Amino acid sequence: MTAKKKAPKLSPVNQLQGVLVVLENQKAKSPTAELLLAIREMVSDALAVLQEPDPTKQRIAFVLLAVQQSTQVAVKVVRGKRLTRVTIVDQPLYHWALEEIHSLAGAA
Repeated sequence: MTAKKKAPKLSPVNQLQGVLVVLENQKAKSPTAELLLAIREMVSDALAVLQEPDPTKQRIAFVLLAVQQSTQVAVKVVRGKRLTRVTIVDQPLYHWALEEIHSLAGAA
């Protein structure tokens, strides 16, 4: 019986960087520009969070990223007044982020 060699496990940062490389590759299939932009932004944000050396700052950044990813914000002006509508698009993630915010506020 021969033992199968396991491929070396890549760190999350390396995996995310690999996604960016694939997106930059011109030989990749051509998804819509909108999809590419959304993926690029999400991966870039995740990389920024993962590369933060301070664990507290990393946790805060991760929570803020979760709030951003779980909501959509629409701003419009009606009769001279600025109206902002926030729609929750991922309730479990949003609820987790709010719990983390309260946890961080209680630890301060």
